[in-house]
Amino acid sequence: MLAPFLASALLAYAAALRAFDPALDGPQAVKLATRVVVEADAAHLDARLIVALVAVESAWEPRAISPAGARGLGQLMPATAAGLGVDPDDAEANLHGTVVHLAALVARYARWPAPEAYVRAIAAYTAGAGAVDRYHGVPPYRETRLEVRRVIALWRRLCGG
Repeated sequence: MLAPFLASALLAYAAALRAFDPALDGPQAVKLATRVVVEADAAHLDARLIVALVAVESAWEPRAISPAGARGLGQLMPATAAGLGVDPDDAEANLHGTVVHLAALVARYARWPAPEAYVRAIAAYTAGAGAVDRYHGVPPYRETRLEVRRVIALWRRLCGG
């Protein structure tokens, strides 16, 4: 009974990914959706959070490169990707690095109540943990504040809220 449900869930995730990046073909979207679910489960994170984070970071464009040099789906900076031991230009490796990095940040802020821990982790993903620690919360950077709001709002929408 679980297999049909899982297949249906993966197809729903794949459809969401294709909505963010229509250039993804069906098999590629299913492959990335499967990777998201597997990686998120292994890290004890909500896969919808990962979908939201990547949607805001890169709109699910595997070859995205920011003006600052962040690369791939999770927009990993080269030094971050190297520290995680992943190739930022390989979509599946980038997803792995994105999930591992976010999980470490969620763990870093676990002493806070869940909503605040996630807000801080997302802010640290964007601006760096040092900035979040220095400002005792979301740094006063316009781009970081906007990104945190966008990720949280999309995560809530993906959760049906």
